[in-house]
Amino acid sequence: MSKRRRVRLPTPSDLHVEPPLGPLLLLELAAAVAARALRARHVAIQGDFYPDETDEVTTARVLAYECDALTQTVSDYRGRILARLARERSEWPF
Repeated sequence: MSKRRRVRLPTPSDLHVEPPLGPLLLLELAAAVAARALRARHVAIQGDFYPDETDEVTTARVLAYECDALTQTVSDYRGRILARLARERSEWPF
């Protein structure tokens, strides 16, 4: 995946209300960087699986896929939290 991603940083008030947003952002970024690093190191994992692959390459392929899944899951979760916080701020009467 060489696709560029935009990451929305939580505001200080968002971090005050939902402290896990900070560590979750770091987790999302770390998983994305790890997936890209694995693909850079093991270029073969970008293609099809080969029966004569080493265990290291197969593990790197699975790990890169799992890092992508984790990145997407954390991004979705953070997005839902940030959307809720924005909605709550707009509903605040003061």
